[in-house]
Amino acid sequence: MSAGTAVAPPDEITAALWWRDNAGTEPDTAMRKAEELLSGTGDAELRVLARHIAALAAVERGKVRQAQRHARLGLAAANRTGQPERAAQLRLTLAWIEMERGATSASWAQLVAAEPSLPAADQTRAACLRGLLHCQSDQHHEAIAELSRALRSLSAGDDRRWRANALLGRGLANLYTNRLAAAEADLAAAERVFASDGRTARAAGCLHNRGCVAFRAGDLPRALRLFEEAVAAGLDVESNPEALVDRAEALAAAGLSGEARAAMEQAADRLAACGRAGRLAETRLALAGCALRDGDAAAAAEAAGSARQLFRAQRRPAWAALATAIAWQAKLRGGQCSRYAFGAARRAAAACEEAGWIGPAAELRLIAGRSAARAGMHALSRKLFALCVPLRDELSGPPQHRALGWLAEALLADQDGDVDRVFAACRGGLQAVDGQAAGMAAFELRVHALGLAGELGDVAVGAALRTGDPRLVLRWTERSRCSALHRRVLRPPTDSRLNSALVRLRAAVLEAQGSRDPKRALATIAELEELVRHRAMLVRGRTSGLRAPGGIDDVIAELGDSVLLSLFSHGDRLFAVSIVDGDVRLHVLGPEANSEGHAARLRHLLARQAVGTAPSAAPVFEMSARREAEELQAQLLAPVLPALERGRPLVVIPTGRLHVLPWAALPECRGRSVTASPSLRCWLRGASDSRSADRAGAPVWIAGPGLEHAEREVEGLHAVAGGRLLVGAGAISERVLSTVDGAAIVHIAAHGRFRDDQPLLSCVDLADGPLYAYDLDRLHRGPTTVVLSACDVGRSAVSRGDQLSGLATTLLGRGTATVIASVVPVPDERTAGVMTSLHRALRAGRPAAAALAEAQAEHGETGFVCLGYGGGR
Repeated sequence: MSAGTAVAPPDEITAALWWRDNAGTEPDTAMRKAEELLSGTGDAELRVLARHIAALAAVERGKVRQAQRHARLGLAAANRTGQPERAAQLRLTLAWIEMERGATSASWAQLVAAEPSLPAADQTRAACLRGLLHCQSDQHHEAIAELSRALRSLSAGDDRRWRANALLGRGLANLYTNRLAAAEADLAAAERVFASDGRTARAAGCLHNRGCVAFRAGDLPRALRLFEEAVAAGLDVESNPEALVDRAEALAAAGLSGEARAAMEQAADRLAACGRAGRLAETRLALAGCALRDGDAAAAAEAAGSARQLFRAQRRPAWAALATAIAWQAKLRGGQCSRYAFGAARRAAAACEEAGWIGPAAELRLIAGRSAARAGMHALSRKLFALCVPLRDELSGPPQHRALGWLAEALLADQDGDVDRVFAACRGGLQAVDGQAAGMAAFELRVHALGLAGELGDVAVGAALRTGDPRLVLRWTERSRCSALHRRVLRPPTDSRLNSALVRLRAAVLEAQGSRDPKRALATIAELEELVRHRAMLVRGRTSGLRAPGGIDDVIAELGDSVLLSLFSHGDRLFAVSIVDGDVRLHVLGPEANSEGHAARLRHLLARQAVGTAPSAAPVFEMSARREAEELQAQLLAPVLPALERGRPLVVIPTGRLHVLPWAALPECRGRSVTASPSLRCWLRGASDSRSADRAGAPVWIAGPGLEHAEREVEGLHAVAGGRLLVGAGAISERVLSTVDGAAIVHIAAHGRFRDDQPLLSCVDLADGPLYAYDLDRLHRGPTTVVLSACDVGRSAVSRGDQLSGLATTLLGRGTATVIASVVPVPDERTAGVMTSLHRALRAGRPAAAALAEAQAEHGETGFVCLGYGGGR
């Protein structure tokens, strides 16, 4: 019977029983009925039933303390007036309430006290609750057995609510024992029963738990979508704050640790307010995981230790085992390195694995194994790695688990000095990680999902370095470098709610400029930015097949007389592979920290010069910048200086913070064609895209507001070259996106901002507000060449494995071959001249990198870089 058609019987006792059995369907109405009975009747049985109705309604509304009070008052009244059957039924409800509170012992006590007096119809329900308590107590195998027996006894028609609860409990037990297909089936069945009975909140809870199944299976996009759909379907996170924790864990796995930690702290406050302190342990453990991902080992150890104490007090050994494993991960990362620490970590990993936490157990063993190897305990290290290796063959498990198994195999082979085995293991691990990323349309998810690719690549590069073979080293540096960028979404992300959020965010930024309440305006912007990021991660779609790395001979052929310098780091040292006239060589360039320090100081000095300095200080800044540039050149370019002195173009593949280096500031690079590309794969693909592009297409000239020289700059360029001109009120986001899609050349003169904290919110300002990297990700095909005459938007955020995120990177990912943009502030008054000279050279047929070099040399500028391919027009 659905909630919409149910009618209570006329007889008072029968009607009260009906409301008791249907309180979960209409909890607000049921609570009003209970209050009406309590205020208007003196009948002892009706008053007991009213308390029972109120308790069940309060449970459904997430008000556990209120539910407990009503149930206890009803139990006291039933005992006082000699109603043993009603008392037993109330004890059954109290057992449920105590379970919701996390008070497992109290729940068992109420259940045991209830069973002797329960009527036959409630005995099966008691068996169902026993199964749920087994699940709550981490006795998952016992829970599955008990709930399966209960399901065989429950009538499909008369006990639908308990049948749904049993399916839900068995689904969770299957989840915690990694029987993911069975978990999905049970939870989906429970969802259907709840939904057909009109219990939308419970159905939404099952949908949310299916998201947990997807998360454990490694399908992060599906998990996030299901969490979102559950809220839309009626899941109330105010009364079910643990749902916030599950979603926050998924956000943390996606790399959004700041948002995740804020959500978990909010959940902890709500759990305490709802009287569900028993769930606080899970929240603290999730916070420990976030801190571990952020590299805060001390905070992670403290939070995990606190969670472990709570789990032990609640007699939840499986969760206590997980908390212990997380605590030891944090302690080892924090520097603990003793035989006691390794022994304790080994025992913690074994207990964690036995409890069903396969991934965390493997992660702990890998961390402990590496620490033991560094401490010279190679036998222990090998034992720990060997325990992880079987994961590589578990094809039914999550890709992340298989990748961890392959990483363990690679580390073992590395200790054996078996280079071929190292490479085979790393290939296996990278295939597992790449397979997981294939289903991620959201670029931000791919960047973080491929973090393990950096670890696998690092092991392989170390083995390749020991061979001394420069070709082998180059192949392996390319195999794991910037891999998120190498997969293109087959169709651009389309999501009406994402597009709406972007429109609202643009409007909010414009409104904030004239707001009388800037604090409130900034809070609105922050809220909308979070919404945009969240919606962007929910987009559906698949990516193109992973392009095979180009062979060395393909690279040599494309280079022609250009010089290649591919930089990479390993073990805090900087290396390079160079190719000059087909000759491939390997070079050791010294400590990575040296080059990063010089690069940071050079960028700082150039930025200060751009904004202006006192006349007396100008020579000091100029001399200091020249000295830093010379130091950088001596370290980075020494292997190829003889070739560069002969006037050769340079193609450089940077690493780490060198991705934001203004290469034209180096003495040998002034006036020279220099292309900086995220990877060789990206460079070769850019060459292919450039050759296949429609070169006859009209150029597009765009000017944003508030920049003194912008409109004059693009109007002058348009007057010479023709094409489409978007200025003033015509330069709005949707019009710009539709005009630039697939264009040959696009030039945008506007204010720009790079966001190091949220790189896909980097933007250029248009008439209707900022145009974000998220907007550009909606392009079907990026323009062939894009010139961004805007400060700093050539920069990218760099994560492990040289994964890049930013405005320019997004364009390269959508098919743009070449992006010309600045990586340091550039004075507006000098920019217009550089741009005029640049486009004059492009119209004359000069390649993009050469045109930029000539233009900057002519005007004494160094802040722009040529990213991507750099050849063609």
